[in-house]
Amino acid sequence: MSIRYRLTQLKDNISSKPKKGYYAQVVTKGTVDTETLCQHIASSCSLTSADMGAALIALSQHIQGYLLDGYNVHLDGIGTFSLSAESRIVDKEEDIHAQSVAVKSINFRSSVQLKKAMKKAKFTRA
Repeated sequence: MSIRYRLTQLKDNISSKPKKGYYAQVVTKGTVDTETLCQHIASSCSLTSADMGAALIALSQHIQGYLLDGYNVHLDGIGTFSLSAESRIVDKEEDIHAQSVAVKSINFRSSVQLKKAMKKAKFTRA
């Protein structure tokens, strides 16, 4: 198994002395959907594809619920999901109210195990 990459020319339209060169960019083979993932997992364990689908739906719902309740969610061997917030900039603390705070993004930090596994990746030029 290998990961395909291509070389992409560096673009710097801001600097007066733009850097020149190329960098590697991953070329994806596509996206694995939930159904395919469930079928592959089911073929390697005692759960059926339907069991896996139900488990993934429940996992998704519970991750959403815990994030909405202010928790981070850590999945062993995968990583941690967390939220970041955004609001307008104000001069005084009392000028920020809960109604003016929103979710900026959902963050994901991969686990150490997953990072280590990815260090073993082999690359092939596309």
